[in-house]
Amino acid sequence: MGAKRIFSVVVVLLVTLSLISAGFSSAFAVVGGNTRSAMDEARAMTRSEYVGTIVSATFTGVNEQIWITGDPAIGFPIDGPSYVIMSTGDARFPTTGNEIYDVGSVGGIGGTSPFTGEDAYDVATLTIRLKVPEGARELHFKWRLVTFEEPDDDYFQDFFYAHVTFPDGKDVLAATFPGGTKPYVGVISEYMRPATSGDGIADGAYVSSGVYTASVNVSGYAGKVITLTLQVGDVGDDIVDTAVFLDDLGFTIQKEAPRKNAYLEMLTLARIWTLRFFTFHDRFDELYSNATSLGVDNETLASALSLHKEAMSTLQTAWGNYNLSTIRRLMWSTMFMPKVGLVIKAYRMEMEAIHTLEMAIRDVESST
Repeated sequence: MGAKRIFSVVVVLLVTLSLISAGFSSAFAVVGGNTRSAMDEARAMTRSEYVGTIVSATFTGVNEQIWITGDPAIGFPIDGPSYVIMSTGDARFPTTGNEIYDVGSVGGIGGTSPFTGEDAYDVATLTIRLKVPEGARELHFKWRLVTFEEPDDDYFQDFFYAHVTFPDGKDVLAATFPGGTKPYVGVISEYMRPATSGDGIADGAYVSSGVYTASVNVSGYAGKVITLTLQVGDVGDDIVDTAVFLDDLGFTIQKEAPRKNAYLEMLTLARIWTLRFFTFHDRFDELYSNATSLGVDNETLASALSLHKEAMSTLQTAWGNYNLSTIRRLMWSTMFMPKVGLVIKAYRMEMEAIHTLEMAIRDVESST
């Protein structure tokens, strides 16, 4: 047994004796003298806009193993004023460093490591049921590990286990270190470093090198209730502890591509074809006058004039207004939808009338 572990045992004995001498019948009471609530803890680590997705929350363990705090430490809180610490010991110790909380075993629940199958002690579990919102692509939360074990000690394999269970029975591991390394002592040394004075963490701790994001794909489960389970446990002994910091629980919503407004698109097309109609319409009188002066035959003139008149009538029918000046003035401001097919037909007839006159004038001019 190393010096740190011997020291921890001594501290446990001293604290226990001091509490007994002060008249306490138990080493622990309700945290901070207040009744804690799993729903409060779930809300404290959830982004405000997703608090409403929480259906229920339960906690199993000893009250001291979970704590809502706003103490700034190792990058927490991330969202909002508070976050949650879960620990295999007293969750108040990692940020306060108060020796009264450095009690090692809390006499908690036993279990089994989900990663190694070894016996586990002081297991604490927060279970949160959430209703997946419409458009949700991922469930995510931020986490960071703090341990007072040696990170490469493959005997004392304390763990943090986070997984999501779906209504169809599918179960997905949520939190791993880069490369898929599972977060338990013995295999995580490359992701841990000694805590420094600027971390806001008690002396002797190791912290993960950064804040990590756990995420699970929830596409296809909109409106369904999923279960997020967060668990820590001691392995090898129940003295030296490990904690996890938790915050920023929420969903990644897939933003829909902006839907095109079919009505506005069609109205815009109608306006453009109307504008093109007027481009030809405004040339007709001058061209018709020139064609008449140049001696274009009466049959051609009559044909062009007939197309011109029919084009105007068709456009007026399309817009439901027999005043071309009003159509021209209001077509960019009105939300009235004309008959687009008739607008296009009017444009084509007016264009043909203009081309008829242009060809006739060109033939006359080339023959003289």
